[in-house]
Amino acid sequence: MFEFKNLNIVLILPALVVSILLTSKLVIADENNWGYVYGADTLPKGQSELYLWATDRRHKETGKYNAQDYQLELEHGFTDKLQGSVYLLGSSHEIKGSAPLDQNGNSEYGDINRNGITGTKASIKWNILSTYKDPIGLSLYLEPGYNNRFKISGEKQDEYSLEAKLILQKNFLDDTLLWATNLTLEAERRKLKASGNNWEDELEVEVTSGLSYRFAPNWWAGAEMRYHSEYPDWRKTFEREHYAIFLGPNIHWGSEKYWATLTYMENIVGAPHAQDDIRHLREHERHEIRLKVGYNF
Repeated sequence: MFEFKNLNIVLILPALVVSILLTSKLVIADENNWGYVYGADTLPKGQSELYLWATDRRHKETGKYNAQDYQLELEHGFTDKLQGSVYLLGSSHEIKGSAPLDQNGNSEYGDINRNGITGTKASIKWNILSTYKDPIGLSLYLEPGYNNRFKISGEKQDEYSLEAKLILQKNFLDDTLLWATNLTLEAERRKLKASGNNWEDELEVEVTSGLSYRFAPNWWAGAEMRYHSEYPDWRKTFEREHYAIFLGPNIHWGSEKYWATLTYMENIVGAPHAQDDIRHLREHERHEIRLKVGYNF
């Protein structure tokens, strides 16, 4: 297992890239306006994009919970309507006393402090209706992946996933106000190595929606909403185990070659939840911050 030798460097890298981007004198805006919502546009034929995602997730019901997810993505336009991507995944977990208790009063997972490379993904995106030529933009997205660390606990695992996404986008006010909504289904098959249990199946159903408004040259601001739900053993019974709803603002800066997007998401409501809280914190965190920085070439 490869490990980051200096995690501080990894954590400050996005901030350093943003500082460089903000000094750029390029003036043509990019369209990657949201942190969690996908737009319907695809890269032009022959154009490529390299970008880094960094997501910070913090705070459960009790104890200390700090987790970060990283994605390094290379994206390429094969035609004006079809693009593909490959991803390298990484994560870090610092967990102490925050695991929920099972029916016997035991912690569901132990404390951990680790970081490293965790897996890979690939994706393909097909634009069916143009955001600019048709009444509404429409794209389909498919993404298979593998991950060797459980997102919640940081435990070793083998997890195979297949994500399918329906992407809608509509532009208003001469393309200065953007709206996009995604419907996502992700099937996961997972086996935690420490538990020795059999393979587990899970289906995630997610709806995200966002607005973005250009308030100055190269600058956009808006808001995003995320509804996330999970259905374990969905092949036998389609029964929702939990859901959580997140809401928060975003800001985007883009030029011809460089861009950066920052989104803050607050967990506002979910179920099941503790008696003194309305948020679901067993599978999710109180706050999420996502920074994406990119370079077009």
